[in-house]
Parts: sequence; structure tokens; C-alpha cells
Amino acid sequence: MFDVIKSFAEQATSGNLDSSQVSQAVSDHVNTVSDDQLSDHLQTAASNLQQNGQDDLAQQVTGLVEQVSSNPSGARDTIVSFVTNNPSVLQHFAPEFAQGITSRLGL
Repeated sequence: MFDVIKSFAEQATSGNLDSSQVSQAVSDHVNTVSDDQLSDHLQTAASNLQQNGQDDLAQQVTGLVEQVSSNPSGARDTIVSFVTNNPSVLQHFAPEFAQGITSRLGL
């Protein structure tokens, strides 16, 4: 599973995956996850990012957690944009969250 996520990040970063396809896959998955689950996944990612010394990204993800509780639909759009623009961040999410996206891309 980790290899698939790493491959996704490498392909998306290098441009081998079309960003509109990535965005659609992220959107499709994010819209199937409940607000509570989404917050949990974001908190996991924020914690993992912080542990890996990526404080700037961790802070952005923490902000998304807060946004999910105050404006879930707006947060979902922001999450789609965030993951699409930072595909390597997917490696810091729980495997089941990442797999929901990569499977939609046929990876």
C-alpha cells in the first residue's frame, strides 16, 4: 500500500498524472467520507506531518480540521485543492484514506 501511495505522489508531482484527474479522485473520495472521519484523517495527517518536521503543512492541515467543523462543504473543496496541489501529503494520511483516492485513479 505504501508503495502505491508513494508512486501516486511521484507521478502527480512529476506531472505523469493529470491534475484534473487527481482533483476528481480526491473530490470523489472526500465527498464519501463523513465529517467526523474526515476530521480524524486530517488530524492523523497533521500529526504525521509534524512528526516529520513539516510544520508548515501540518499547520495548514490543522486549519482544515477547524474548517471541517465550521464549514464542512467549504472545507471539502479546500481539502481537494490542498491534496491536488500537494500530492506528497497523501503519504501522511491513514492508508485507508489514501487508498480511497489511489483506487479511483486505478493505481
